[in-house]
Amino acid sequence: MFTLEINGTPVAVIRASEERARELLDVEGFKDDLRTMTSEGKPLWSGDAAALKLRPSTEDEVETFEDAMDDDEEFDDEPDDSGTKAADSADDTDEDLEDVDILFLIDIDEEGEH
Repeated sequence: MFTLEINGTPVAVIRASEERARELLDVEGFKDDLRTMTSEGKPLWSGDAAALKLRPSTEDEVETFEDAMDDDEEFDDEPDDSGTKAADSADDTDEDLEDVDILFLIDIDEEGEH
């Protein structure tokens, strides 16, 4: 598993091979989501590619991901009790990345919430 950091903040755990996780960062739909999604009223990402970093997930991050999987075996777009949001990559990204699952580690604002 790999963790996406934006400006040094762990934002999401990605369950995929390193190659697939890196490919995800090149998918325009995913980058658009990162630019338009907000947390506490602030955009997750400014669009500066240098702000994105992919690294191996820590044990705690892997455990958080696995706990979310246990709580919700079918990934969906609803926040779990911790406020994190699980997303199945097959949603709106790219059919080639169907084997990628993402768990946001930060609270994601609902549309119109900010």
